[in-house]
Amino acid sequence: MLEVQLSFTIVEASFNRVCSIVYHTKPFLRTKKWATICIVRQWSNGIILTIPIILFNESNCGEQLWKGIYKFVIVIIIPSMICLMNNMMIFKYARSSTNRIQTSLEGAKNNAHQRQHLSRRDLHLLRHMIVMFCIFVAGWSPIYLYAIIAVQFSFSSIIVSMFIILSELSSLAVISNLFLYNHELRRYYREKIFHRH
Repeated sequence: MLEVQLSFTIVEASFNRVCSIVYHTKPFLRTKKWATICIVRQWSNGIILTIPIILFNESNCGEQLWKGIYKFVIVIIIPSMICLMNNMMIFKYARSSTNRIQTSLEGAKNNAHQRQHLSRRDLHLLRHMIVMFCIFVAGWSPIYLYAIIAVQFSFSSIIVSMFIILSELSSLAVISNLFLYNHELRRYYREKIFHRH
């Protein structure tokens, strides 16, 4: 259940990033009530998705193939797709924002030509989202693919340990990225830590 919660924490963080960027004018999204709703939603999704594993747990059998596939889908595939959709919404919003700014700054003749090319900011955002998506998928996929394959074959414990370390480093990179790229959160922590009265 822990890995499901971790994946859905990343999903929830990406959803909150969409809300803070796309719906930045909504004051409700900055309240404690909204934060509580997000936390409850994340834990509820994680608990609901682990119910089949708990209900159909046959202790006399070893690791079952369906469980490995199910875990791979709920920990890797579903969160990856949700994060990908959230990132696409952010990119679409940033791209339309860039186009609005360019339209107001440039003449109508140059506008059609400028819209065809990605701005440096949009390109940086797109690269960043692709890299973070790849870090998440490449970091977590091997351990769950191993769980599926290990039903038929056995592997060295060193390889398993390397897969676990890779998944933990992937999580660390994604979580660090969420904090580093969240300017409001960094400003909040700076004010709380350095400006205590």
